[in-house]
Amino acid sequence: MQQKGFTLIELVVTMVVLVAVSSIAIPAFQTSIGNAQIRTVAESIRAGLQQARAEAIKRNAKVKFTLQTNSAWQIGCVTVTTDCPTLITQKKAVEGSSANTTVSADNNTAVFGSFGTRDPATPVALTVVNVTNSQVNSTERKALRVILGAGGNVKVCDPSVTVEGDSRAC
Repeated sequence: MQQKGFTLIELVVTMVVLVAVSSIAIPAFQTSIGNAQIRTVAESIRAGLQQARAEAIKRNAKVKFTLQTNSAWQIGCVTVTTDCPTLITQKKAVEGSSANTTVSADNNTAVFGSFGTRDPATPVALTVVNVTNSQVNSTERKALRVILGAGGNVKVCDPSVTVEGDSRAC
C-alpha cells in the first residue's frame, strides 16, 4: 500500500528551510524598499524643481517652488495673473514616501525667473535638499542630495561618493 502526502520530518525540514531563507531575505527586502523610497522622494523633488523652472520660462513670469517639511511640494506664480495662477501643481507627501523618509533643506522655497534661472532678487533660497530614511541601517542607506544651481540646473547626487569625476558625486 502506497502512502500519499508528506512525513512529519519532511514538513519540519521544509519549515526550517523557509524560516532560514526568510530571515535573510526580509531584512534585505526592507533595505531595498527604504532606499527606493529615498530615490522616489529625491526624484520627485528634482522633477518639481525642473517643472517650476519650465513653467517660469513658459509663462514668462516668476514661479515659486515650495517644499514642505514632509516631502510634499507645490508650484505657483509669485505674481498672480489670469495666465499665472497661485497654484499650478502640487505633490502630496503620501505619493511614494513613508513616515520614515526625512527631507531637510537649507530653505523651503526657490523662485525661478522668466529665463529659468534662480531669481537673484530672492537672496535666501533653496539650494540643497537632503533625503534619507531612518528605517534603513546607516551602513546600507543610500541617502541622496538634490542640488539646485544658480542657473536653474537640478542634480540628484550621492553625498557618500567622494571619487573625483564620478557622476554620482555631489
